[in-house]
Amino acid sequence: MDLESEALLGHWQDADIPVNDPDYLYSDEGVAVNLESDVLDSGAESSGSQTLEPQPFVKYFKGAAKVYQHSQTFQDRFNMDAYGAHHKENIYYPFASLQDWELGNFLLCLLLSMAAIDQFLGLELVKSLPLSFRTAKDLHGHAELLPAVPKWQYHVISMTHPTKKPLHLYWCDLLDCIKALFNHPHFAKELNLIPTCVYDTVDCTMWMYSKWMTGDAAWSMQSQLPDGAALLGIILSSNKTNITNMTGGRIAHLLLISLANVKVATRNKASSHAFLLIALLPIVDFLHPVKRMQSILEARLVHQCLDTILELLKQAACIGRMMSDLLGNLRYCFTPLASYIVDTPKACMLASKSTLDQLASIKCGPLNVEGYFDECSPFRLNGVFLPFWHNWPLANPSWFLTPKALHHWHHEFYDHDVWWCLRAVGTQELDFCFSVLQQLTMFQHFKDGISNLKQVTGRAQHDMQHYMVALIADAAPPGIVIAVRPLMDFRYLSQATKIDEAHCQLILNALKEFHDHKQESQSHQQVATSPMMDDDLDIRDPGVNEVDPHAVADDLWGPSRAVTDFFKKAQQVSSDIKVTRPLHTFLSTFVANS
Repeated sequence: MDLESEALLGHWQDADIPVNDPDYLYSDEGVAVNLESDVLDSGAESSGSQTLEPQPFVKYFKGAAKVYQHSQTFQDRFNMDAYGAHHKENIYYPFASLQDWELGNFLLCLLLSMAAIDQFLGLELVKSLPLSFRTAKDLHGHAELLPAVPKWQYHVISMTHPTKKPLHLYWCDLLDCIKALFNHPHFAKELNLIPTCVYDTVDCTMWMYSKWMTGDAAWSMQSQLPDGAALLGIILSSNKTNITNMTGGRIAHLLLISLANVKVATRNKASSHAFLLIALLPIVDFLHPVKRMQSILEARLVHQCLDTILELLKQAACIGRMMSDLLGNLRYCFTPLASYIVDTPKACMLASKSTLDQLASIKCGPLNVEGYFDECSPFRLNGVFLPFWHNWPLANPSWFLTPKALHHWHHEFYDHDVWWCLRAVGTQELDFCFSVLQQLTMFQHFKDGISNLKQVTGRAQHDMQHYMVALIADAAPPGIVIAVRPLMDFRYLSQATKIDEAHCQLILNALKEFHDHKQESQSHQQVATSPMMDDDLDIRDPGVNEVDPHAVADDLWGPSRAVTDFFKKAQQVSSDIKVTRPLHTFLSTFVANS
């Protein structure tokens, strides 16, 4: 057993539970234990003259994350590898030494082509080093002897409508990925397995929200699970990415997975590798003559692929699976969907709150794409007849489609609020008001107004929001002002790092006030000069229509740095490497070396 595991086992004992301590891990009884030194820092003691502030009161979900028995530890599973006997003599096997491993790992992580690696290994200085590999082929052979990662597989998808090319779906076993995250040594002190209620005082009068495990979503899910079950919240994220630029220009949606139980500071670090690549969702061209129907078929394809890939997680969310953590503690785990991080158009494609009830009322068969879409139009549905989450227990789109502040709120301001104001006040009038504002050092000056701005950045939207309500106060109808102002309140109330129930009520009041006066924005349609205002702007914006006030306090919303870095790395691979092996075998090597 390694030193880290021994240190963890040595501290596996009951202790008092402090509030929000980042160095705590849950024991068999669900009690937090400190993994750091138990010696208190004398310098941290407060003097008698200082006034102690009221400490939050924490209530833990009783009976959650129970340990049923002791199973294999991480070190046990590592020693069960086919080359475990060699590891006892040389822990760096199949590499000869630490220096040998460091150089091999460095070359693999550089994502160089095999020719470039051979050129480097052919240098006279490198030849003089005692390396266990002399060619790129030898290096990749060593990498394939390392402890196994979840294996990739592929499946040919059949569709009811013809496509230009065959559909190949690549994915790996999701349960293996979840187990790898759950028992990984790096996350031993970073997993929260017990939902908590954090109150401002001992009287438990005000519930405070800061992380997913402190919200009522996790508490509600845990209450619907069997006694002693462990809640593992699943986070999914996908984005359209080039897979190969040099060999066919193939494009796919990369699907990543992580656990909501991992602390946000650790999960969002790219170096933590808390997000694992689990699938490549195909993107193809359908041969339907109507272009709008092609997009419907593409949306159906995404849901069909997700339904296939996520089947094992749905089963685990329904009946549970026994999984062991780093220390070999066997827990009864359930895997509901906690968050799906996507952009706004794809979020609208994935689900809406009342989709299942509305789909049940549609009589037309789904094979009749045009007729089915016509019956979906009154409900503003996209023509998908079987959402991927329809049989996923505890999956609720209003919970797992968490908002993104930049796209759902600040871009919504420019795409909707600004143009409502331009219509109500007049383009020339509002541009003039912005142009005569005094120029301030901290804010952008719109000398030519705002109606003809190009490539509007988030900073420009931020600065416009400071001025908008004051500029339209006496020029726009009162209903417009009343509709725009609560949306402004909503944006900034929702960005608090910690939100309590009183704060949630303020958010709900702002949304209610907006919906009470939103029709004023449609009743004042003036002639617009911008092409963006030629279309009828829909007041029912998804960013402000179905927002759960508790979800905005979660640590899940918005694409994390780890996700964006993974997509950038995939883009680099597609530019630098020519894939000469089957894609599913290449992906196994790529993920292992990431």
